[in-house]
Formats: sequence, structure tokens, C-alpha cells
Amino acid sequence: MVEALRSFQKWMFGFGSPLTMGVVRAVMGTVILINLLMISIDFEAWFTEKGFVPISFIPMALGEMPRFSPLAFVTDARVTLLFFAVTTLAALTTALGLFSRVSTIILLIGITGLHHRTADILHSGDTMMRAFALYMAVAPSGAAFSIDRWWKVRRDPNATMSEVSLWPQRLMQIQVAIVYFTTAWHKWQGIRWRDGSATWFTAQLNEFDRFPMPAFMDQRPMVPIMTYGTLVLELALGTLVFWKPARNYVLIGGVLLHLGIEYRMNIPLFAFIMIGTYLSFIESEEWPSIVAWFNRRFRSKDKVSAEVAENA
Repeated sequence: MVEALRSFQKWMFGFGSPLTMGVVRAVMGTVILINLLMISIDFEAWFTEKGFVPISFIPMALGEMPRFSPLAFVTDARVTLLFFAVTTLAALTTALGLFSRVSTIILLIGITGLHHRTADILHSGDTMMRAFALYMAVAPSGAAFSIDRWWKVRRDPNATMSEVSLWPQRLMQIQVAIVYFTTAWHKWQGIRWRDGSATWFTAQLNEFDRFPMPAFMDQRPMVPIMTYGTLVLELALGTLVFWKPARNYVLIGGVLLHLGIEYRMNIPLFAFIMIGTYLSFIESEEWPSIVAWFNRRFRSKDKVSAEVAENA
């Protein structure tokens, strides 16, 4: 028991390379930036008194629970636009790893304020963006894969990459696992998930339609296979994802699940947000082998192409 607690403490609060945090920061910062740019197209409709959600509607959307909302009493569209622009700039600098600590803190404040200003347009992916913004803000997320790191090496070519506390990365992993475990748990309470017909009903939400699916996907036996398969996969993403022998298979399953949802349903950026969170499960020492694998794949293709060109 004592040994198990020590192993957990080392895993949760140990030190290691900040590379994974840098990759997560770059990817999630980019996704948040794209999200903000997409929302900006309808800025007046969603964030001004002329739009669908005037200030008086905010309490109805947020409920009685107190929430951090710096725009709660702002009716001047110019102030809201400036707030939005600063948040968008912070997303860009976060993605680049420029002034990372300040950038991530501003980004956290910014997207929290925007989300609590207009909660009606959010989906669960937006909540994950906000949670990951918090973890990036408290983590040394600019210590690797960033302009901050590039500047440091440029000033001192002998600068080494210091080890950092890994607990923010572990919080990311636990957050993702909780999302999937509770999702599977709550779905299992629903009769349609228990009788194996749930995915048929979700397929009838035509307002979310994107691309057509083959007819057999909405018929037996595919409907119960997809229904129970989704439950099993989400349960695995909440549990087995921490078991290294199964981790990669579980994450690949999650990627395929979300790409399928992305193909069929128009839920802006949801799939890419969730897939981006999976990067937190990759340990920093694994990245060199991943990069080497991709290099071998692309180099072999280039070699084949060169041989074909020579023999043409």
C-alpha cells in the first residue's frame, strides 16, 4: 500500500520534461484562436445589445451560481470588442509560446469572460477549452516548443531544458478521464442507451446534419453496435487510458469516434478540441520516437518518389 502511494505521488507530482505541455499549449492555443475567429464573424449578434443576447439575458443563461463574468455589466460594444480582440491576441501568442505565462493568464480571463457573457452558444468542447486554459496558465507551458524557448536558446546556446513539475499535465489527463467516465455513467442511466437504440435518435437531429451517411448505419445491427461501442469506448477513455499497454489503442478509438462525429454532425471544432486534449497523455520522452516514426514514413515515400522519377 505504501509503495503504491509512493508510485502515485511520483506519477502525480513528479518532475519531467515540459515538452508535452508545450505541444498541448501550441495545439489548444491554435484551436482557441480558430474558435474566436469563427465567432468574430457574428460578433454583433452574440456580444452586443443589438444582438440575440443582451446583458439582461445573462442571469437566465448562467443561473444562480456566482461566476466570474467581467463583461456582466458592459453594454458598450466597443469595450466588449476590445476585450474580444485582446483575448484573440492572447490566443495567438499562447499558440506561438510568446510571453507564455502572461499570454495564458490573459487567455484564461478572456475566454472565461466571453463564455460567461454568452453561454447560450457553448457546447462541452468550449468547457474543455476553458479548463485547459486554466491548466496552461498554471503550468510552465512556455518552457518548450515555444518562441520563449527559442529566445532563451538564442541568448544562451548552452541552455538546457529544465525539468518541471508534471502535475498540471496530470490534471489535464484526469480532467479528460472524468469527462468520459461521467459521460458514460450518465448515458447508462438513459433507457435508449441501455436498449441499444440511442445512436439512431441522435442521427435524427437533422439540424446538426453535415455529410450523408450510408443507410445501413441507421439500421440494425449497426445501431446497437455503435450505441454499446460508444459506451464501452467512453468508459475506456475514463479508465483504461491510464494503463499504458492499452492507452494508444484507446486514444486511437477516441480519435476515430470524434472524427466520425465531425463527419456526420456540425458541432464546430468539438472533435478537434477533444482530440487535442489527448496529447496530454503522451509523455515527453515519447515525442522523439513519434517524430522519428513520421520521418521514416515520409522519407520512405520521398525515396520511392525519387526512384519512380529516375526510372520514368
